[in-house]
Amino acid sequence: MSKPRVLVVEDEASIREGLTALFGTQGFDVVDAADGERAERVLAAERFDLVILDWMLPGMSGLDVLRNLRKRGDATCVLLLTAKGTEDDVVAGLEAGADDYVVKPFGIRELLARARGLLRRPSTAPGAPKATTFGRVVVDLDALEIRCGDAALRLSAREASLLGHLMAHAHRVVSRDELLVEVWGYRDGSIRTRTVDVHVQQLRTKLRDLPGGGEWIGTSRGAGYRFLGPSG
Repeated sequence: MSKPRVLVVEDEASIREGLTALFGTQGFDVVDAADGERAERVLAAERFDLVILDWMLPGMSGLDVLRNLRKRGDATCVLLLTAKGTEDDVVAGLEAGADDYVVKPFGIRELLARARGLLRRPSTAPGAPKATTFGRVVVDLDALEIRCGDAALRLSAREASLLGHLMAHAHRVVSRDELLVEVWGYRDGSIRTRTVDVHVQQLRTKLRDLPGGGEWIGTSRGAGYRFLGPSG
């Protein structure tokens, strides 16, 4: 099997060199970039399985690199490194398209666990229906879209996997821990992260464009989420 390819984007030389060495010893093929402009050029020319992306870069910020990547339709996994640990900053990073985030300073074991988890992510949840019709609405997880008449609502790969898992287990409440394991690929759900809740909120926002779509995903306080589907 070929080595997973990782791009490390970090302006602080000591951190960049440390991460490059770390991932290299763990069996990754590593490329590095010290600023956003170089990261943009490398991402346009090469394919990667994962991008470790620092938010605070000189010139073009990591958030701009991330937004441009997603605008091009590139679904490469992105793990955002940030010293900005406030709620608003975390939400901004995830809404820009990050798959998850790690707040500096971080532990090596946590970083590797997050990286490996993202690389294990399924394209869609096991057992999830690939295309389901609810009246005029067609949920097509393989195509990463929901169609209603002539309109199409685009989903990210992560949103499709999240929705697929909830649909496949619509008979029960799905916990955040389960989603971290089954959708994000982490070995256990004990990792402290807001990524599940923010991704659910993003998905709900998109679903509101559908008739009754705002009610598709219910919340069970303290327990998790459940797919309710169309009411009619």
